[in-house]
Amino acid sequence: MKNIVGVVLAGGESRRFGSPKAFAKREGKYFFQFAINALRSFVQDIYIVSHPALVSRFQQVTDDKVMIDEEAYRGQGPLAGIYTVMKQTDAEWVFVLPCDMPYIRPSTVAKMMEYVDEQVDIIVSAHFDRIQPLVGIYHRRTMEHIERLLKAGDNRMISLLDCCRVRYVNEHDFMEEEIVFRNINERNECDDIVT
Repeated sequence: MKNIVGVVLAGGESRRFGSPKAFAKREGKYFFQFAINALRSFVQDIYIVSHPALVSRFQQVTDDKVMIDEEAYRGQGPLAGIYTVMKQTDAEWVFVLPCDMPYIRPSTVAKMMEYVDEQVDIIVSAHFDRIQPLVGIYHRRTMEHIERLLKAGDNRMISLLDCCRVRYVNEHDFMEEEIVFRNINERNECDDIVT
C-alpha cells in the first residue's frame, strides 16, 4: 500500500523483564526483528523508536532507521513515539507494533491492512476482548490530537482512541491465534525465549 510506514516501539524500560526486551531472542532472532519482519512487505519504510541508550545497539544489528522521541515529549510513552515518526515523515498512515510481541506474523499485518479506510482515523486489534492500541494503524490526521494530549501531559493511548474514529477489528473480522498478540513482560512467560 502506498504512503504507509511501519513503526516498532522499543523505548520502554523493561523493568519487569530485567533487560531490554527488544534484544531478547526467540528462535535465534531478536524480539524487535519479529515486528520488523511482520511489517516489511507492507510498508515503505520502517522506523524503530527507542531509548537514547539503545540507539547504537540497534544500529549495530539493523539497517532500519532508529530514532528517539521528540525532545519536548521524551519519556511520554507510545504516543510520543508515534508523534515523532509522524513529524519525521509525510506518510499518510503509520502501522505501529511493539517490540515485545515475538509471535506476531506478516499474515496478521496483511489482515489488519484490509481494514484501512479513509472513513476512520485508527484501526486497532481488539482480539479476544483485549484492545491492543500498539497493534494499530494510525492516520496522520491523528497527529493534532496526539500533540494536544502530549502537551496536556496525557500520554494514555486510550485517550487518543476516545477522541478519534476507531475501527476495532477482532476475531469476528479475522481469526488469529491468541499467542500472536501476546506481549512478553517477564522472562518466565515463554519457554522458547533466550535473554
